[in-house]
Amino acid sequence: MMSQPLSEADIIFPHLSNTPNLSSTLSSLRRSTLSIHNRLSSIVFDSAFVTSVAEAYAFPLVANERCGSWYIPLSLKSESVYFKSTDGHMGEWKFSLRRLNLQLLDVVEKWGGAVIVDSTRRGKSVPDALSKTVPIWCCVINRAVFGEKHDLFTWPQAVGESEHAQIERRIGGFVRQFLDICKPNIPHLRAKLQKPLRPIWVTQQSSLPNSPPLFSDFHPIVLCTASRRVRGAEGSENGYIQGAADDHEAWAQGLTPTLFWQNKNILTNASEEEAPGIIERLIAEKDGDHATATLIKPTNRLYISSSHSVDPRGFDLVISCTAESFPQSLLKDANVQHYLHLKCQTGKLGSRDLRSRLPHLLAIFTSFPLSEHSRVLFCCPTGKDLSVGTLLAILCLYVDEDGTLNIGKRRESKDIGKVFIKQRLSWITTSNPALNPSRATLQSVNAVLLESENPKAHLQTNKLSNDKPTFPTSIAVRDTKPISHEPTSTNNDRSPSLPTSIFHNLATPSSSDRRWLFTRTLRSSLPTHPSGSVIGTATFTPCSFPSPSPSLSDTATSPSTMQQALLYAEEGKFVTHTGLQFTARRKYMYLLKRDVNSAAEAEAKPKRHIAVHFFDDDKMPGSSILEGVGKDSAGVGGLFVEMDTLEESREDVLFLSGNDE
Repeated sequence: MMSQPLSEADIIFPHLSNTPNLSSTLSSLRRSTLSIHNRLSSIVFDSAFVTSVAEAYAFPLVANERCGSWYIPLSLKSESVYFKSTDGHMGEWKFSLRRLNLQLLDVVEKWGGAVIVDSTRRGKSVPDALSKTVPIWCCVINRAVFGEKHDLFTWPQAVGESEHAQIERRIGGFVRQFLDICKPNIPHLRAKLQKPLRPIWVTQQSSLPNSPPLFSDFHPIVLCTASRRVRGAEGSENGYIQGAADDHEAWAQGLTPTLFWQNKNILTNASEEEAPGIIERLIAEKDGDHATATLIKPTNRLYISSSHSVDPRGFDLVISCTAESFPQSLLKDANVQHYLHLKCQTGKLGSRDLRSRLPHLLAIFTSFPLSEHSRVLFCCPTGKDLSVGTLLAILCLYVDEDGTLNIGKRRESKDIGKVFIKQRLSWITTSNPALNPSRATLQSVNAVLLESENPKAHLQTNKLSNDKPTFPTSIAVRDTKPISHEPTSTNNDRSPSLPTSIFHNLATPSSSDRRWLFTRTLRSSLPTHPSGSVIGTATFTPCSFPSPSPSLSDTATSPSTMQQALLYAEEGKFVTHTGLQFTARRKYMYLLKRDVNSAAEAEAKPKRHIAVHFFDDDKMPGSSILEGVGKDSAGVGGLFVEMDTLEESREDVLFLSGNDE
C-alpha cells in the first residue's frame, strides 16, 4: 500500500516561542563566554604578563584601582593609585584635586620607578587612564616640582597631535590649581624626586627588555595594560576576555581581588555552577575579619573606618554615622571612653540626614575631654562616605595646618571657603585614595560649613534675671555621657539617685503643669541668616511608649508616679535685629535610662542617667503635645546627648527651677 503524499497540514512546526532567533542565540553564547570561570581564567593569564613586566623593569607593581588589583598577586602589590579614565576623555581632561595620588611618589623614591597596572575592555588597546590621565599627572607634578620647562608626554598611538596640543594648553592651569588649592609641600616632594617623571607604555604586543634598563634622565612610570586587545567578538577567543576584571560589580558577586588571590586555585578549578556557592562561602568566612582604620595625615589622632566589624579598641572617642548605635557592650569591652551616635540612613538619604546631624556634633564636639594623646575614630557603613564628611567638618573647624587637633579654638566662618574645604579633603584622599565621599555628602558638609548659622548659636541660653534662674533649654555640653567602666555599686541604699529625683519631680502633675520661662540669643556670622533673640515658655509632658523601639529598650521602668519619658516642648517669639518677628518651636525627648549589666546589679542600685533625643518632626509633622511620641514611638529621633550620673557634690550639677504662670 502506497503512503499518501505529505501535505502542509501534516507538518508540525515548533512554536515560535520555543525557537530561539539569531539575536537570542548570540546573547546566550556571549553570556556563556563572559562567565565567572572565563573571567578568572583570563585574569590569571594576563597576570602572568604583568608579572613579567615587573621582572623586566625591576620595578614594583602598583594597581590602578579598581581594576588593576585583580591582575596583581598579593605578594607583588606595593601600592594603589586612583587615576580615572574619565579624566582623560576627549575634551574632559583633568588633574584631580580630590585624588592626588602622591603616594606613588613614595614608591618612586624607594625604587626609582613603578609599574602601574590597568586594563580596558574590548575596543581599545590602552585605557584612557594610562594613555592620558597619568601623563597629565606626571607633567603637572614635574612642573610643580621642577618648573615649567618640562613637556607633556603622551602615547602617539592613542593620542593625536591635535588632542596632545589641547591637553598641553591646559597643563598650566592644572599646575596653578594644584599649588593654590592643595598647597603641597614642594620641598618635601622635591626630596622624593631626583629626576622628572616620564611615562612608558607597555602592552602584550610590546617587546620587553632582556635585562632591567637604566634610566639616567628620568624616573620611568611604566604604564602596563594587562589584557591583550581582542579585535573580534569574545566568542572567537576560546574563552579569553579582554579586560575581564573591568566593572567587577556586575559579575564578581561580592568577590574581591584579595579574596580571589587568597583562594585562586579553588576558584579557577570550580565549575560555573559551583562558583557562586564557593564565592558566597568565602565572603561569609571573611566577614569575621575586623575593619582596618586609616590614620588621616598629617594628624596623628584622627582615624576613619567602616562600621562593619569595627574594632574600637585603642580609641578614646568613637563617632558613628549609622542607622543603629553600637552595642554598649562592644564599647565597654574596647574600653572606649566616649561614644557619639549620629543616626543616619544609607545612601543619599544618609547624606541628607548628615546635614541635620552635623550642627549638633559640631556644637558638642569640644565638650569631650580629649587629651593630646586621645585618638578619635569616625565610622559609617562603608567607611568611605558619611564618616568622611563628618571627619572633613572636624578637619575644617578644629585642626591646624600642621595637623594638630585644637578643640579649644574653633576656626571662624570667614576663614572657611570651598577652596579650604578642598584642601582638607585632599588630606583624607591622600591618606587613603579609596576614601571618596559622594557628591551628596560633600554638599551636606558645604551647607553646614558655608551656609548655616553657627551651630552653637541655637544651643545657647541666657537667664531672664539674676534672681529668677530658668531651666536651661539646651543641654550643658560638659555633661556628655562618657561610658562607665566602673563596677556597679552594691550599696543597698535605696534612696533615689539625682537623675531619678529630677525626672520624678518633672513628671509629677504639679510640675508637668508648670511652664518654664527661657530666653536665647542667636548670633549668625552670615548676613543671609538673621540674628536676634527668642523669649518664650517650655513644658515637660509625661509620655509613655505604646511599643518601645529596640533602641529604647533600656529605658528604666518608672514607678506609678513616674513616666518613662518626658516630652520637652518650647514656643517663643523670635525677634531679629532688624525688628522682624517669627514664632519659633522645638521639641526634645527626655528619657530616664539605667546602666544594668546583671540581675545582681539591678537588685542593688543601678546607675541612672538622663538621655535627650531629638524629636522626629519628619515622622510626626505638626503634631501636638497631647499626641506625645505617637504610635510605636515614631516621634523619638536620634540621640542628642546623654548626661552622666549626676552627683549632688559636683559644681556642674544641673539645677531645675521655674516660675508658675
